[in-house]
Amino acid sequence: MPRDYYETLGIQKGASPDEIKRAYRQMAKKYHPDVSTESKEVAEAKFKELSEAYEVLSDPDKRQTYDQYGHDGVKQQFSGGGGFSWNDFTHAEDVSDIFGDLFGNMFGGSGGRRGPVQRNSPSQGESLRYDLEVDLREVFHGKNVEISVPHTSTCPDCGGNGGKDGKVETCRQCNGQGQVQRVSRTPFGNMVSVSDCPECRGTGRTSKERCPKCRGSGHLNVTSKVTVNIPKGIEDGSRIRVPRAGDAGRNGGSPGDLIVVVHVRGAQDFKRDGADLWTTITTTYPRLVLGGEETISTIDGETISLAIPPGTQVGGVLRVLGKGLPKMNLGTRGNMFVRVMMDVPQKVSAEEKEILLRLDDSAGKKVKPKARGRKKYD
Repeated sequence: MPRDYYETLGIQKGASPDEIKRAYRQMAKKYHPDVSTESKEVAEAKFKELSEAYEVLSDPDKRQTYDQYGHDGVKQQFSGGGGFSWNDFTHAEDVSDIFGDLFGNMFGGSGGRRGPVQRNSPSQGESLRYDLEVDLREVFHGKNVEISVPHTSTCPDCGGNGGKDGKVETCRQCNGQGQVQRVSRTPFGNMVSVSDCPECRGTGRTSKERCPKCRGSGHLNVTSKVTVNIPKGIEDGSRIRVPRAGDAGRNGGSPGDLIVVVHVRGAQDFKRDGADLWTTITTTYPRLVLGGEETISTIDGETISLAIPPGTQVGGVLRVLGKGLPKMNLGTRGNMFVRVMMDVPQKVSAEEKEILLRLDDSAGKKVKPKARGRKKYD
């Protein structure tokens, strides 16, 4: 038994005509055989099921009959002797409208409203991606990096049109449109498929002789040096756009851009958290207990003395203000956080052992407070 038409389109029984059309648009775009990820057989069956539901629910009379009598009430209205066929589908113009944005001018006849796309107009070249790796200290200082970028460039001999000495004429096969059309019949009317003209390869122009330098392509494969500015404090994964450093445009269009994706290598002695830096020092047990100082290096190579407060715990964190990374475009720096660990010697001398044992013995004793109360007299 066929599924409920409302359930097929995923709508409520009281849905408005606009809601019905919108639901069909969404579902049909998903299951149309030309775009569906399902097998062709599954997609065609699902698309036909959706179209049958739309045919009934979009027609007020058929919908009223269906709401009152169900499938038995409407199946007699189909020409297929009780079953829906594509001959019963009366909404080809709706399909043309629905799929206009998705397929361009695939649907011809009364529903087709768009002409072929002009391919010989100027168009911008493709943008390119370049992955650049820098280290943490380069992020601190900032720098200019020169990179080598392979890309296409407009042929200087023909000016990009592919003809010898730049001489070209309008393509006779496509009349300069750059595209050719092929018409085929479908249940929805004539379907017009559009493809690049094989004679001019989509340019709309041909030449009696091809440019010998680029072999008629209009482009050359080249490698150019590009200088990229790495600003101070740049984040990992940031993108830097270099205008007009991508592939050459077509038909006189401007080159595309170069997108440089920055990857920041971690440093062995520092971990990054935004503009803040984390590092670790190792000190002795007496300095943890009594306090003291340790010498530590910052990201900029400066050596500073770090005060260890008395009673610092193992794993405790000390903060050094303004010794992190620069904050991009702000002119200030983050902080440096120092985790304090303890150096435990693997071997000790006899004297050190004796001192440690006495320390351990005294640490385990607790002074009992004197009991208060009345004096006892004999």
